[in-house]
Amino acid sequence: MNTGQHDADAYGQELARISHHQREATSARFTVFPSLAAAGIGHEQADNIVAMLEAGAVAGAHTWISESSPPHGSEPRFEDGWFAGVRDVASYLLRIADTTATTGRGRAASRRRRKNPPRPRWRRKTSWRRRNASRGPLPRQGHGTGRTGRSWTSR
Repeated sequence: MNTGQHDADAYGQELARISHHQREATSARFTVFPSLAAAGIGHEQADNIVAMLEAGAVAGAHTWISESSPPHGSEPRFEDGWFAGVRDVASYLLRIADTTATTGRGRAASRRRRKNPPRPRWRRKTSWRRRNASRGPLPRQGHGTGRTGRSWTSR
């Protein structure tokens, strides 16, 4: 068995699971924002609530990663690398949590705008025939020549 193929398959499965979770999170937001609005909670407060929940989820992942440990009986050099990797991932998750808590604003209002978009202010275009009805019939096209009126061969 080719381990490269196995790793690619496992990674593809992970990506599929991540995509599933992202779709579910988006669906949940589309449920939560209207529910909060129906309860009388304004857009800004709804954004704050959802952002804090999402930041809390990332912080939970940070805690889980930070508390992980290398496999029992590992060499000290492996353990040092393990802990360095854990610190890097934990730092990155902390930055994500901080960013999520501070920049997730405006989604409740944007969701409402997408649900009821403003109607465009344009008039329906009328056909050439209706606009020019007083000018008589449509001009006749020649046979593939692009000229109006009679063709070269007819008389």
